[in-house]
Amino acid sequence: MSKPVFLLMPEWQGSASSRAMQLAEGASILREDLPRSVLHEVSVPLEAGDALGTPVARLSSVLQAHEAAQKTLATADGIPIIVGGDCATSLPGLEAAVQKHGDGLAVLWFDAHPDLQHPSTSPSGAASGMTLRHALGGGSPELASAHPILASNLTLVGTRAVDPEEQSEIEQLKISVLPASESDLADAITTRLSELDASHVYIHLDLDVLDPAEFMAVHEPVPFGLGVSQVTAAIRAAVAALPLAGASICEFAPADASMAAEEQPTVLRLLAALTSGSKE
Repeated sequence: MSKPVFLLMPEWQGSASSRAMQLAEGASILREDLPRSVLHEVSVPLEAGDALGTPVARLSSVLQAHEAAQKTLATADGIPIIVGGDCATSLPGLEAAVQKHGDGLAVLWFDAHPDLQHPSTSPSGAASGMTLRHALGGGSPELASAHPILASNLTLVGTRAVDPEEQSEIEQLKISVLPASESDLADAITTRLSELDASHVYIHLDLDVLDPAEFMAVHEPVPFGLGVSQVTAAIRAAVAALPLAGASICEFAPADASMAAEEQPTVLRLLAALTSGSKE
């Protein structure tokens, strides 16, 4: 049985929020609860970075963090779980999983947003909102994955804030969607994974997939989300159905110490679900 290893990646430069630095603070808080023996810290630049003449904001720093994560992933021995930072931190993890498992990789994208924006039309230019576009091999050439995931093996879970262009991309690529209104999400995910010719699953978890009534430590709460128990059960069902290839948990951005103390147990509960059935 392979054991999880944790990559703490406090990247904030891919976020569109004016309070993006809270992501680095959130990552620092989570560090204290991660086992030091299997913890790797990914070097993230301190500076905001430059767009390098592209439509992608702070691209230089995003690229530096991405390359640092790739180097860490190449030497990490175990199932990598990237913790902290914005959604763009998922990209190196997805690339590493595809390199190892190829077309046998299923991807579950727990996120209020599909993150399918194109750099040329993105309203913010934030890399975080383009992560899946890049993981599918499109978007900015500097970030487009050389090892793209298969759209047919991708499932959006709890996604409910979708731009018109993103909706067009979902329809064009025939990407499967399990809405937040799904009555039995764990069962639906088990069924979905059984329909795929997949050997492993990668799980991306943006905490804004959760309903704001249950979790508020994110930059952009989106109403009518999933309950914590729903997501926990769904993740456990996924890792029971297929071995975990890797995961990322993103966008923990507590506004203050009080919120951090209140919401941190939920993040740890979700991390426990991710590691509940990882095996080869």
